[in-house]
Amino acid sequence: MTRLSATLLLIGSALLSTGNAFAPSTLVHRSSSISTSLPVVPEFANADVDSIIQSSDMLLSEGSKYAELVKSAFIVLLFGGGLIPAAIAANQAMIGTLRGARRGGDEGNDYIEDSGASGPPLPGQALLFASEEVKLVDVIAILGRIQSAEKLCDWRTLPSTEQAPNVQWLPRDIYKANIRKAKFTGWPADPSTGEPIGGAELEKAEKGRISKNGAMIGDAALDAVFDSWAWGASVATQDKVEATLAQFQTGNSINIGEFTAAAARGRAVTGIGALSFILIQLTAYGSLFIAPFLRVVLNVDVGFGQLGECDGVCSSLF
Repeated sequence: MTRLSATLLLIGSALLSTGNAFAPSTLVHRSSSISTSLPVVPEFANADVDSIIQSSDMLLSEGSKYAELVKSAFIVLLFGGGLIPAAIAANQAMIGTLRGARRGGDEGNDYIEDSGASGPPLPGQALLFASEEVKLVDVIAILGRIQSAEKLCDWRTLPSTEQAPNVQWLPRDIYKANIRKAKFTGWPADPSTGEPIGGAELEKAEKGRISKNGAMIGDAALDAVFDSWAWGASVATQDKVEATLAQFQTGNSINIGEFTAAAARGRAVTGIGALSFILIQLTAYGSLFIAPFLRVVLNVDVGFGQLGECDGVCSSLF
Protein backbone atom coordinates (compact mmCIF):
# COMPACT_ATOMS: atom_id res chain seq x y z
CA MET A 1 0.00 0.00 0.00
CA THR A 2 2.87 2.38 0.79
CA ARG A 3 4.61 1.68 -2.58
CA LEU A 4 1.40 2.29 -4.58
CA SER A 5 0.65 5.57 -2.79
CA ALA A 6 4.16 6.88 -3.35
CA THR A 7 3.99 5.98 -7.10
CA LEU A 8 0.67 7.74 -7.60
CA LEU A 9 1.95 10.80 -5.77
CA LEU A 10 4.99 11.12 -8.01
CA ILE A 11 3.03 10.57 -11.25
CA GLY A 12 0.66 13.35 -10.22
CA SER A 13 3.61 15.62 -9.45
CA ALA A 14 5.14 14.89 -12.89
CA LEU A 15 1.92 15.78 -14.66
CA LEU A 16 1.53 19.00 -12.76
CA SER A 17 5.13 19.99 -13.45
CA THR A 18 4.54 19.83 -17.28
CA GLY A 19 1.30 21.81 -17.24
CA ASN A 20 -2.36 21.43 -16.50
CA ALA A 21 -3.66 18.10 -17.85
CA PHE A 22 -7.09 19.59 -18.55
CA ALA A 23 -5.89 22.77 -20.32
CA PRO A 24 -6.16 23.25 -24.15
CA SER A 25 -3.44 21.66 -26.23
CA THR A 26 -2.20 25.02 -27.44
CA LEU A 27 -0.97 25.80 -23.94
CA VAL A 28 0.96 22.60 -23.61
CA HIS A 29 3.41 23.07 -26.49
CA ARG A 30 5.50 25.97 -25.36
CA SER A 31 9.07 25.42 -26.39
CA SER A 32 11.47 22.81 -27.54
CA SER A 33 13.30 22.88 -24.24
CA ILE A 34 10.24 21.60 -22.42
CA SER A 35 9.53 18.87 -24.94
CA THR A 36 13.08 17.62 -24.96
CA SER A 37 13.10 17.33 -21.16
CA LEU A 38 9.91 15.25 -20.97
CA PRO A 39 11.57 11.84 -21.62
CA VAL A 40 13.81 12.39 -18.56
CA VAL A 41 10.90 12.82 -16.13
CA PRO A 42 10.10 9.07 -15.71
CA GLU A 43 13.72 8.38 -14.70
CA PHE A 44 13.60 11.00 -11.97
CA ALA A 45 10.21 9.71 -10.93
CA ASN A 46 11.51 6.15 -10.54
CA ALA A 47 14.51 7.40 -8.55
CA ASP A 48 12.25 9.42 -6.24
CA VAL A 49 9.91 6.46 -5.74
CA ASP A 50 12.80 4.18 -4.75
CA SER A 51 14.16 6.83 -2.39
CA ILE A 52 10.81 7.32 -0.69
CA ILE A 53 10.26 3.57 -0.40
CA GLN A 54 13.68 3.09 1.17
CA SER A 55 13.02 5.94 3.61
CA SER A 56 9.63 4.54 4.54
CA ASP A 57 11.13 1.09 5.09
CA MET A 58 13.79 2.60 7.35
CA LEU A 59 11.17 4.51 9.34
CA LEU A 60 9.05 1.39 9.72
CA SER A 61 12.11 -0.57 10.84
CA GLU A 62 13.08 2.09 13.39
CA GLY A 63 9.50 2.34 14.57
CA SER A 64 9.20 -1.40 15.12
CA LYS A 65 12.55 -1.42 16.91
CA TYR A 66 11.53 1.22 19.43
CA ALA A 67 8.04 -0.26 19.72
CA GLU A 68 9.70 -3.48 20.88
CA LEU A 69 11.77 -1.50 23.38
CA VAL A 70 8.69 0.30 24.71
CA LYS A 71 6.85 -3.03 25.00
CA SER A 72 9.70 -4.54 27.01
CA ALA A 73 9.85 -1.47 29.26
CA PHE A 74 6.09 -1.63 29.81
CA ILE A 75 6.25 -5.29 30.80
CA VAL A 76 9.08 -4.58 33.24
CA LEU A 77 7.29 -1.62 34.85
CA LEU A 78 4.00 -3.49 35.00
CA PHE A 79 5.32 -6.56 36.80
CA GLY A 80 8.48 -5.28 38.47
CA GLY A 81 7.96 -1.57 39.01
CA GLY A 82 6.98 -2.04 42.64
CA LEU A 83 10.30 -3.73 43.36
CA ILE A 84 12.39 -0.70 42.38
CA PRO A 85 11.69 1.43 45.51
CA ALA A 86 12.24 -1.59 47.73
CA ALA A 87 15.52 -2.37 45.95
CA ILE A 88 16.71 1.22 46.44
CA ALA A 89 15.95 1.07 50.18
CA ALA A 90 17.64 -2.33 50.49
CA ASN A 91 20.77 -1.08 48.72
CA GLN A 92 20.96 1.97 50.98
CA ALA A 93 20.72 -0.28 54.04
CA MET A 94 23.35 -2.64 52.62
CA ILE A 95 25.79 0.21 51.93
CA GLY A 96 25.23 1.55 55.43
CA THR A 97 25.95 -1.86 56.95
CA LEU A 98 29.14 -2.32 54.93
CA ARG A 99 30.28 1.14 56.00
CA GLY A 100 29.84 0.14 59.63
CA ALA A 101 26.44 1.65 60.33
CA ARG A 102 24.59 0.74 63.49
CA ARG A 103 23.68 -2.93 63.69
CA GLY A 104 20.10 -4.10 64.08
CA GLY A 105 18.53 -5.14 67.34
CA ASP A 106 19.29 -2.13 69.55
CA GLU A 107 17.21 0.63 67.99
CA GLY A 108 15.98 3.28 70.40
CA ASN A 109 19.03 3.09 72.68
CA ASP A 110 21.81 5.64 73.01
CA TYR A 111 24.79 4.81 70.82
CA ILE A 112 28.23 5.50 72.30
CA GLU A 113 30.75 6.30 69.58
CA ASP A 114 33.68 7.14 71.85
CA SER A 115 34.09 5.78 75.36
CA GLY A 116 37.15 7.91 76.04
CA ALA A 117 39.40 4.87 76.24
CA SER A 118 43.12 5.36 75.71
CA GLY A 119 45.59 3.01 74.10
CA PRO A 120 45.76 1.34 70.70
CA PRO A 121 42.88 0.05 68.57
CA LEU A 122 42.03 -3.62 68.32
CA PRO A 123 44.56 -5.35 66.02
CA GLY A 124 42.93 -6.16 62.68
CA GLN A 125 39.90 -3.95 63.29
CA ALA A 126 39.76 -3.05 59.59
CA LEU A 127 38.33 -6.52 58.94
CA LEU A 128 35.30 -5.70 61.09
CA PHE A 129 33.86 -2.91 58.87
CA ALA A 130 33.34 -0.70 61.91
CA SER A 131 32.43 2.95 61.41
CA GLU A 132 34.28 3.95 64.59
CA GLU A 133 37.61 2.86 65.94
CA VAL A 134 37.34 -0.31 68.04
CA LYS A 135 39.51 0.32 71.08
CA LEU A 136 41.42 -2.61 72.58
CA VAL A 137 40.51 -1.35 76.06
CA ASP A 138 36.79 -1.51 75.22
CA VAL A 139 37.16 -5.13 74.07
CA ILE A 140 39.03 -5.93 77.32
CA ALA A 141 36.25 -4.26 79.33
CA ILE A 142 33.69 -6.50 77.59
CA LEU A 143 35.55 -9.82 77.70
CA GLY A 144 36.54 -9.14 81.31
CA ARG A 145 32.82 -9.15 82.14
CA ILE A 146 32.00 -12.43 80.37
CA GLN A 147 32.70 -15.44 82.56
CA SER A 148 30.71 -17.94 80.49
CA ALA A 149 27.84 -18.15 78.05
CA GLU A 150 25.52 -19.37 80.79
CA LYS A 151 26.14 -16.25 82.91
CA LEU A 152 25.81 -13.85 79.99
CA CYS A 153 22.04 -13.66 80.58
CA ASP A 154 19.11 -15.60 81.97
CA TRP A 155 18.38 -17.61 78.87
CA ARG A 156 15.09 -18.99 80.27
CA THR A 157 13.46 -15.57 80.63
CA LEU A 158 14.39 -13.98 77.32
CA PRO A 159 11.53 -12.38 75.31
CA SER A 160 11.72 -15.15 72.70
CA THR A 161 10.76 -17.77 75.33
CA GLU A 162 7.28 -16.26 75.49
CA GLN A 163 6.61 -17.89 72.13
CA ALA A 164 8.18 -21.23 73.08
CA PRO A 165 10.34 -22.20 76.09
CA ASN A 166 13.07 -23.71 73.93
CA VAL A 167 13.41 -20.63 71.70
CA GLN A 168 16.20 -18.85 73.57
CA TRP A 169 17.44 -15.94 71.49
CA LEU A 170 19.57 -13.23 73.05
CA PRO A 171 18.83 -9.85 71.41
CA ARG A 172 21.63 -7.37 70.87
CA ASP A 173 20.11 -4.68 73.09
CA ILE A 174 19.71 -7.00 76.11
CA TYR A 175 23.28 -8.24 75.63
CA LYS A 176 24.62 -4.66 75.67
CA ALA A 177 22.61 -3.73 78.74
CA ASN A 178 23.79 -6.87 80.61
CA ILE A 179 27.46 -6.27 79.74
CA ARG A 180 27.36 -2.68 80.97
CA LYS A 181 25.78 -3.80 84.27
CA ALA A 182 28.01 -6.87 84.75
CA LYS A 183 30.90 -6.93 87.20
CA PHE A 184 34.42 -6.67 85.81
CA THR A 185 36.19 -9.84 86.99
CA GLY A 186 39.75 -8.88 86.07
CA TRP A 187 42.08 -7.76 83.31
CA PRO A 188 42.62 -10.75 81.00
CA ALA A 189 46.11 -12.02 80.25
CA ASP A 190 47.80 -12.97 77.01
CA PRO A 191 48.02 -16.81 76.99
CA SER A 192 51.30 -16.79 75.10
CA THR A 193 53.16 -14.52 77.56
CA GLY A 194 51.05 -14.43 80.70
CA GLU A 195 51.31 -10.63 80.66
CA PRO A 196 48.28 -8.32 80.76
CA ILE A 197 46.80 -7.79 77.29
CA GLY A 198 48.05 -4.50 75.93
CA GLY A 199 50.84 -4.30 78.52
CA ALA A 200 51.14 -3.35 82.17
CA GLU A 201 51.11 0.37 81.40
CA LEU A 202 47.72 0.16 79.68
CA GLU A 203 46.32 -1.91 82.54
CA LYS A 204 47.53 0.65 85.06
CA ALA A 205 45.98 3.53 83.10
CA GLU A 206 42.59 1.99 82.36
CA LYS A 207 41.76 -0.75 84.88
CA GLY A 208 40.32 1.61 87.45
CA ARG A 209 37.96 3.21 84.95
CA ILE A 210 36.63 0.07 83.24
CA SER A 211 36.24 -1.80 86.56
CA LYS A 212 33.43 0.49 87.68
CA ASN A 213 29.82 -0.61 87.32
CA GLY A 214 28.24 1.14 84.37
CA ALA A 215 31.61 2.01 82.84
CA MET A 216 31.32 3.64 79.45
CA ILE A 217 31.99 1.14 76.65
CA GLY A 218 31.89 1.93 72.95
CA ASP A 219 29.12 0.32 70.93
CA ALA A 220 31.51 -0.56 68.10
CA ALA A 221 33.40 -2.88 70.45
CA LEU A 222 30.17 -4.34 71.86
CA ASP A 223 29.00 -5.06 68.29
CA ALA A 224 32.33 -6.67 67.41
CA VAL A 225 32.05 -9.11 70.32
CA PHE A 226 28.39 -9.85 69.61
CA ASP A 227 29.03 -10.44 65.90
CA SER A 228 31.77 -12.94 66.73
CA TRP A 229 29.07 -15.40 67.75
CA ALA A 230 25.90 -13.97 66.12
CA TRP A 231 27.46 -13.80 62.63
CA GLY A 232 25.70 -10.59 61.64
CA ALA A 233 22.30 -11.51 63.08
CA SER A 234 20.44 -9.41 65.64
CA VAL A 235 20.12 -12.36 68.05
CA ALA A 236 22.48 -15.01 69.44
CA THR A 237 21.94 -18.50 70.82
CA GLN A 238 23.66 -20.07 73.81
CA ASP A 239 25.34 -22.86 71.86
CA LYS A 240 26.95 -20.39 69.43
CA VAL A 241 28.16 -18.19 72.29
CA GLU A 242 29.73 -21.19 74.03
CA ALA A 243 31.42 -22.46 70.85
CA THR A 244 32.84 -19.04 70.03
CA LEU A 245 34.12 -18.26 73.52
CA ALA A 246 35.91 -21.62 73.54
CA GLN A 247 37.98 -20.47 70.54
CA PHE A 248 39.68 -17.56 72.30
CA GLN A 249 38.88 -17.66 76.03
CA THR A 250 40.56 -19.96 78.55
CA GLY A 251 39.94 -19.01 82.18
CA ASN A 252 41.24 -15.46 82.57
CA SER A 253 43.28 -15.63 79.36
CA ILE A 254 42.12 -14.15 76.07
CA ASN A 255 43.75 -14.80 72.72
CA ILE A 256 43.14 -11.47 71.01
CA GLY A 257 44.24 -12.79 67.62
CA GLU A 258 41.66 -15.60 67.78
CA PHE A 259 39.00 -13.17 68.93
CA THR A 260 39.67 -10.85 66.00
CA ALA A 261 39.50 -13.80 63.59
CA ALA A 262 36.17 -14.92 65.07
CA ALA A 263 34.74 -11.39 64.80
CA ALA A 264 36.00 -11.08 61.22
CA ARG A 265 34.35 -14.39 60.29
CA GLY A 266 31.11 -13.18 61.79
CA ARG A 267 31.27 -9.95 59.81
CA ALA A 268 32.29 -11.85 56.66
CA VAL A 269 28.84 -13.44 56.60
CA THR A 270 27.41 -9.95 56.13
CA GLY A 271 29.86 -9.32 53.29
CA ILE A 272 28.95 -12.60 51.57
CA GLY A 273 25.28 -11.73 51.93
CA ALA A 274 25.88 -8.31 50.36
CA LEU A 275 27.80 -9.87 47.46
CA SER A 276 25.01 -12.39 46.86
CA PHE A 277 22.44 -9.59 46.87
CA ILE A 278 24.46 -7.64 44.29
CA LEU A 279 24.73 -10.69 42.01
CA ILE A 280 20.98 -11.31 42.25
CA GLN A 281 20.32 -7.70 41.28
CA LEU A 282 22.72 -7.84 38.35
CA THR A 283 20.93 -10.93 37.04
CA ALA A 284 17.49 -9.36 37.46
CA TYR A 285 18.40 -5.98 36.01
CA GLY A 286 20.33 -7.63 33.19
CA SER A 287 17.27 -9.65 32.19
CA LEU A 288 14.75 -6.83 32.58
CA PHE A 289 16.63 -3.73 31.43
CA ILE A 290 20.16 -4.12 30.09
CA ALA A 291 19.80 -7.15 27.80
CA PRO A 292 16.57 -5.92 26.07
CA PHE A 293 18.13 -2.48 25.49
CA LEU A 294 21.25 -3.98 23.91
CA ARG A 295 19.20 -6.29 21.67
CA VAL A 296 16.81 -3.60 20.40
CA VAL A 297 19.23 -0.67 20.06
CA LEU A 298 22.63 -2.25 19.33
CA ASN A 299 21.69 -5.73 17.99
CA VAL A 300 23.90 -7.29 20.65
CA ASP A 301 22.80 -10.39 22.55
CA VAL A 302 24.39 -10.85 25.99
CA GLY A 303 22.01 -13.55 27.18
CA PHE A 304 19.92 -12.85 30.29
CA GLY A 305 16.41 -13.80 29.24
CA GLN A 306 14.37 -13.30 26.06
CA LEU A 307 12.96 -9.76 26.32
CA GLY A 308 13.66 -7.59 23.29
CA GLU A 309 14.37 -8.64 19.69
CA CYS A 310 17.29 -7.78 17.44
CA ASP A 311 16.69 -6.11 14.07
CA GLY A 312 18.15 -8.89 11.96
CA VAL A 313 21.01 -11.07 13.19
CA CYS A 314 22.20 -10.55 16.79
CA SER A 315 25.89 -10.33 17.59
CA SER A 316 26.41 -12.64 20.58
CA LEU A 317 29.06 -11.73 23.12
CA PHE A 318 28.96 -15.07 24.95
